[in-house]
Amino acid sequence: MRESISAIITAAGASGRMGSAKALLRHAGGVSFARYLLNCFGLYGCNPVILVVSEELDIPELRSGSHQLVVNHHTELGRSHSIHLGLQYVPEGSACFIHNVDNPFLSPELLDELIRKSHPDCYAVPVYHKHGGHPILPGSHVMDFMRNLDQITDFRELLNGFTRIEAPWHNEQILWNVNTPEDYESYLQYPKSKVEDDAQR
Repeated sequence: MRESISAIITAAGASGRMGSAKALLRHAGGVSFARYLLNCFGLYGCNPVILVVSEELDIPELRSGSHQLVVNHHTELGRSHSIHLGLQYVPEGSACFIHNVDNPFLSPELLDELIRKSHPDCYAVPVYHKHGGHPILPGSHVMDFMRNLDQITDFRELLNGFTRIEAPWHNEQILWNVNTPEDYESYLQYPKSKVEDDAQR
């Protein structure tokens, strides 16, 4: 029996460079980025799946479904605060995928590989050509430690205190990061036949 797995999707950023909410951008299959990622993690069996949004994104479209929606009322504290809010809903003893809403790629095979590489005391990262991508998977002991902190001010720095396990991956999609209209246009022009689109059901 595999370790319990949860998922946190952070979607509370200001989207200043994009000019519109990245969570509501449309995936290649037509659904929003947020819904695509919720579908991916939900179909994979993650429980709970937690979506952290700003007050502006506390809307019916993102509230519907079986996931847990958490509102970050202090977005000025950044992504680390969103992660801190989300992990309060992660059960004790659960590893947890952590993914940004502007990284519009997931596949069951990728999640399988991260779980295969994972360890309760470490965090796993997919790597393409020596570059770390998304999502990351902190093990259950790492998550339990972070949950008991009063606050997380720098998530990356906090992870540096744990062992990183790299999971080599075979394509660049794990590195995608849609921050600007130009990034989004490049994403839309990427050949659909090459997009691993397992969560569009």
